[in-house]
Formats: sequence, C-alpha cells, structure tokens
Amino acid sequence: MTVDTTLIVERVHPEALLPKKALIEDACFDLFSAEERVVPPGATQVLGTGLQVQIEPGWEAQVRGRSGLASRGLVVHPGTIDSLYRKELKIIVHNLSDQDWAIAPQDRIAQMKLSRVWSVELIEGKVQPTERGGLGSTGR
Repeated sequence: MTVDTTLIVERVHPEALLPKKALIEDACFDLFSAEERVVPPGATQVLGTGLQVQIEPGWEAQVRGRSGLASRGLVVHPGTIDSLYRKELKIIVHNLSDQDWAIAPQDRIAQMKLSRVWSVELIEGKVQPTERGGLGSTGR
C-alpha cells in the first residue's frame, strides 16, 4: 500500500489515544475521548480528544459520527480540520436520547477521514439551467 500523505499527531493529554483504524483498508480513523463526561438528554457538549494534528497542505481532516452511537442517540456534529489548525481536536456531540450518556476516557466517539483539498477557481457568471432543481428533484 502506498502512502499519499503524512499526519503528525501529538498527545497533549495523558489519557489521549492516537487515532486508529480497525482495519488497514478502513476509510476513517477512530477518535477517542480524553475525558470523562456525562451528556444529559437533549444536551450538546464539546469533548476533548487530547490530540493536536499537523496536516500537510493540500489535505483536510473530516470529523464524522459513528453509526453505532448515532443509532442509540449520540450524534456527532461534522467538522473540518484545515491544514493550518493546530489546536486540540474537539468533538461536538448531541445527546438525542432520553437518558444520560456516560463517556469515559478512551471511548470511541467519532471518526476522522483525510481528504484532498482541490484547487478551485470560483467564477461569477450566469448558471446554465437544466430540467432538474429543487429538493427531491429526482423523485420521492
């Protein structure tokens, strides 16, 4: 397997775990909480991972939720980490369940995917219309 980019990861909290893929072929790295927290029903909180990352220029990291947690009510707000961001990675979680959600240090709380950032020229101009448009434009 060839390497396309390098990600430098620094632990800034003693409970921090490095991002980890369950399988080498997985698209995302698991991210872990570095702190203990209880998220009450209906609450939104910010959880520290205890990590800082250095992403190569031309790349970004995308933070995503974990489907197993979301199916039980703990939803992660998606986020983008740009190459110049060097502070601690934090994860915004929403508890949509009707119970307290206990999070312990080293619990898997989110996923991180590295993606290329494409160079795009934005041009102001008239957009050519098509037959498609609107929400649900291809059907139900």
